[in-house]
Amino acid sequence: MHLIDVCALLEVEGNISRGLSPDTETRILVDFHGSAVLAGSEYAILSHCWDVPEKGEKEVHFKELKKFTAMKPHKRDEIRRRDGYRKILDTCRRADKDGLRWAWVDSCCINRESSSELSEAINSMYRWYANARLCYVYLQDVEGTLPTQSNKGKFPESGGWPKWFSRGWTLQELLAPRTVRFFDQRWSFIGDKQELADILKAITRIPRSVLKDGIGSPRPCAAQILSWAADRRTTRVEDTAYSLLGLLDVNMPMLYGEGKKAFQRLQEEIIRRFNDHSIFAWDPDGKDLRTTSVLADGPSYFRGCHNIKRVEFDEFVRELKEVTVEEELCQARLQMFSVTNGGIQIWLPLTPYRNRPSIFKATLACRRYGALVTIDLAPWKTKYYRYCGASGTPRSCPMIQQVFLAHQDDVYDNVNFELDDRTIAYYGFSYCSSFPPRVTNSSVTLTRSNPLAVVVYKRNSAHFAVVFGWCFGQEWVHVKSGMYMKEHGHDWESHAKEIYHQAWNMGAEHAHLMADAHSGTSLFYMKHVHLPQSIWAVKIICGAWKKSRRTIVTIDVGHCTGFCHDSLKWRGLKLVANDYDMPGLMSHHWFPGSSSLSVGGMQVEFLPAHQEIQLGDYGYWDQERQCLEHGGNIFKELKSLAARLGVDPMDVAYDPIKQRVVNIVILSLPNNQHMVLLLKALSTSLPDRYLVTRVVQSSAQHIRHQGGFSEWPDCLTTEAAFIHYCPAFGLAK
Repeated sequence: MHLIDVCALLEVEGNISRGLSPDTETRILVDFHGSAVLAGSEYAILSHCWDVPEKGEKEVHFKELKKFTAMKPHKRDEIRRRDGYRKILDTCRRADKDGLRWAWVDSCCINRESSSELSEAINSMYRWYANARLCYVYLQDVEGTLPTQSNKGKFPESGGWPKWFSRGWTLQELLAPRTVRFFDQRWSFIGDKQELADILKAITRIPRSVLKDGIGSPRPCAAQILSWAADRRTTRVEDTAYSLLGLLDVNMPMLYGEGKKAFQRLQEEIIRRFNDHSIFAWDPDGKDLRTTSVLADGPSYFRGCHNIKRVEFDEFVRELKEVTVEEELCQARLQMFSVTNGGIQIWLPLTPYRNRPSIFKATLACRRYGALVTIDLAPWKTKYYRYCGASGTPRSCPMIQQVFLAHQDDVYDNVNFELDDRTIAYYGFSYCSSFPPRVTNSSVTLTRSNPLAVVVYKRNSAHFAVVFGWCFGQEWVHVKSGMYMKEHGHDWESHAKEIYHQAWNMGAEHAHLMADAHSGTSLFYMKHVHLPQSIWAVKIICGAWKKSRRTIVTIDVGHCTGFCHDSLKWRGLKLVANDYDMPGLMSHHWFPGSSSLSVGGMQVEFLPAHQEIQLGDYGYWDQERQCLEHGGNIFKELKSLAARLGVDPMDVAYDPIKQRVVNIVILSLPNNQHMVLLLKALSTSLPDRYLVTRVVQSSAQHIRHQGGFSEWPDCLTTEAAFIHYCPAFGLAK
């Protein structure tokens, strides 16, 4: 520990002020090694807000003060003009008046270029403040007295209170020292901690007893201590955790660069050192609607925990005996938990919800407003996660179970759903509302903090909602079917919002259903949901790519008799694809002897074909002759369907997409609303057909086979796509 020699600094400053050169042998900073030496050396300590270089303010650092007497006069004068130097000098003047020889100021008494010294200082700082004879709090933005009410006009950047009360490090600097004296911007005395306890309580939400007597025995629970830091900020994100080490009586190494993981490590250290259930009691009012690990992301999540009290485990067991069916509760089992590589191993009383058996209410050994605190948990794979947003009534009797709680979030920051709902217009359905209103360009993006969205479609009075969710890092989709209702006067946005709030109960169940479906070999999965009291059914087909966090969701409506399968279950679709270059959902079919050609950067399989084959031809595949048995052409069918579809068969939207690469011409079906609706119209009358979706024409080209290359002069090749059994998508049966 380095301390400032108060007399030495004041003497040097006096000599310089009188125009004299300082003695270069004078030591301003003195090293103290060992707690025994330090214990006999009374010192004053400064608590302040660091100056902001961007505003022209500058602190004095360790090496500068160490070499202060030996440096060149112009450099020394530059330091003396700094606001940071004036704080050090005024601290020493105040300490001298109070009869103290030594002073400590964090800006210049820690060699931050030494990682070991910085780590030691951070882990020891609470003790250093606690051992100080006097602590001076310098409030640079206060004149006269402390404000008794929040004033955001005067203090806009610090929540309406002086800046010192918004900083992370100053919390321990307020609580650790026995005697704390407050000074305004002119170093005029305002009062000490005991005298100002009522005002400080109003500002900090710290109990008056803690302000007057310190954190003694019994100690406040971890959640309550962390609540005091909920509205405080630090310059470096890691310091959010490091500034709380002393208050929570834990130690851990400094790893600057780890970001928010520092606060996670802090909570893990609290678990290792104390059997304090309140560490899991963050967000007691359920404002954070997401599924996550049982550890909070930061102190702000403990904002509502200032009135949480720890319950001793013998008392906890007595209360549990009144509601549990277990004949014998083991106190030793309940009060021991540990951090393992499989999660936080712990025994908890769990009560399942009546209507959602995959969600449990866990009772913790801490109290708020007189009642034991509970949190919701849901299992995912081998761990239990914090679940928010559940509603309903738990069963009456909890069961004591050993579980592993997830203490790390192994999920991405967002997931994107790309919607293809172009075919719903065929039967007159259309988009009418969404909540939250963030569906743009046929895309829905969910984040960890906003993991749910609802999109509503309607046709006259028939309607349905598609719910998109993200739970446990697993995307999920579900159709919420609705009854017929009168559209007159109905607020569809409110209806979407109502379904949104209902859907919070669905996440755990539907994430499991989607994960079970994805455990198969199919890339795409379909769900069929009948709309009650109607002839309609909604069909949802999903395909997900984990690496890109992209899920393609195809939505369609078709006729249904009502004798359909379970609406909750997904079934796999073989060889299905819904790519940007294909008009809707189709299933690629590869044939023996096909050749690979790169088209637009994609490898596509082609077959040699006769000149009479045209784009849009369809028919059955002759297995013996290995050729297409011509059955018709969708463009010719278009002319007969034009009146029914209400379209112009000469519309350029139906024109093939033409690409030319050197001497190769590629013709492809357009992937637009017009083509999708045409295929939809043909889907029921032309099942089990092959469709020519792309044609390559060339007078001479080299086609790559699996065994090498061969030349096919004057040929035409086709890419054929078989339309999979998928009602209402493409050509389907």
